[in-house]
Formats: sequence, C-alpha cells, structure tokens
Amino acid sequence: MRIEQALQFAREQLAEAEVPNAEREAWVLLSALLNQPRAWVMAHPEFVLSPAFQRKLTRWLQRRARREPLAYITHRRWFYGLELEIRRGVLVPRPETELLVERFVQWATSIECPLGRGQGGVLVDAGVGSGAIAVASLVHLPHWQGIGTDISPRALRVAQLNRARFRLGERLLLTRMRWLSGLRPQSAHAVLSNPPYVLPDEWDALEPEIRLWEPRTALRVPAKDPLRPYRTLATQATQVLIAGGLLLLETSPRLAPEVQTLLENTGYRQVRASRDLAGHLRLVEGVWHP
Repeated sequence: MRIEQALQFAREQLAEAEVPNAEREAWVLLSALLNQPRAWVMAHPEFVLSPAFQRKLTRWLQRRARREPLAYITHRRWFYGLELEIRRGVLVPRPETELLVERFVQWATSIECPLGRGQGGVLVDAGVGSGAIAVASLVHLPHWQGIGTDISPRALRVAQLNRARFRLGERLLLTRMRWLSGLRPQSAHAVLSNPPYVLPDEWDALEPEIRLWEPRTALRVPAKDPLRPYRTLATQATQVLIAGGLLLLETSPRLAPEVQTLLENTGYRQVRASRDLAGHLRLVEGVWHP
C-alpha cells in the first residue's frame, strides 16, 4: 500500500465512522505513523508502507472509529507551540487553555508582577495533568521555576514525560497532592489551574471523544456544589501566594460570573474575567494582598 492509497483508505474509514474532519485526521495519522511532517507525506505519495505500518494504521483507524481521541492514539498534541506527550488518563490540552498560558506569560513579564524585570518566580500548576500549563509557561519564562500538583499518579507520570521532553529537570517539581494542600505558606508567585467545569446538565451534549474517553473526575464539577474546586483553590491560594501573587483559573462561561464573585468574596483584588476567541468568558483572575 502506497501513501496515497493509505490516505484514501484512512479518509474512507474515518468518514464512514462519522469522525469529524476525516481529511485532516487522515493526514495527521499518516504523519504520526511514519514519524514524518505532513510536507514529507505530501511529497512522497508513492512511498510504500511496510506490512507492519499497514497493520498499525488499521489498528489506529479502528480506535479512532470508536471515537478515541486522536491524541491518545498518536501520543502527541500540539499546545502553545509545543508538541506534548499525551496518554490515556489525562485531559487532552485544548486551545482555550492556551489563553491561560498566554495571560500568565503576559502578567509575568509586565509591571503587574511583583518581581523585577528579568527575575524569576515560582508558579504552581494545580491539577497539573499532562503538564501542559506548567511546561509551556516554563519554556517561555526561562527564569521561572514551577511546581505541578495532582492527585492522579497516572497524570504525574505523563507530566514527567513532558518535563523530560523539554529538559526542564529541577525547574519543575512534580508532587502528588490535592490542589495546594501540602505547599508551604507564601511559597508561590502565581497559582494557575484548569479545574473541572462541566456541569451535569452539559455532560450528554459533549463530543464522544470527551464523554467516553477523558477522565471524568477532571471534567465534571460536583453536582451539589459546582464551585467546590474553585472555593478550595481560592482559599488554599491565600496561604500559598506571596503578597501581590496571581491566582489565574480557567472555567466555563456559565461558571465564570460565580467564580469571579467567589474570588472577590475571598478577598482577592483586581478580580476580572476575560473572554476567549469566541467571545465566551473563560478566565478568572485575582491578585492576593493579605
């Protein structure tokens, strides 16, 4: 089977399974399968796939037809200009979360940050998952150090892969804990987090890639107390942040106004919500001054 035949086969299989964007995904799968950029795949339509590659492609297409996320199949996901390692058991990083990293990098390099220009601080990525937020932030802020916390051993193993992939070494400490519960007082300049924000009545409308495959505990808020993760983070961060430190949270458009009120009532200053590229409220931030 030549590449051009493999692409046609992949397109047909994905379209038959009603996988969205079958054309694009066929290219992504072939590129990942051959470990070559798309330009190389396009330039070599006559390249013959070995029987082993053909069998692997068939297995991948079967998995994708069951709506397993592409990132779980290829073990890769681009995020904020970095190609991250991804495995089952962690959330697949999304474009909306790139806005959180962008906002944090902007804050860390501006006069809003209590540190002097060129000085590095300590960020905490609470609920680190794959490490996307912490890794992308540290790659773009070489003077900073980070702490990633997660209750899931599987998530911490994936974060370790990305720490090694981007050679962060001792710059990123990964530790098992729930949110900020084991951190020293006044030990961080910023706390960043993408806590659960899917409400129970939104669950059935999610894409099958999310609903059937991604870790539910990292997605769904408690039915009886949707603000509980945010309340815990906001309260714990008052102990962990230095004066002038930033709490920056990703949330949903429905929860954002309540999260904003929660931060104000907890004593944060300069509380504000910002919108994503679609115009939806997505980030809520506040500055801690004891």
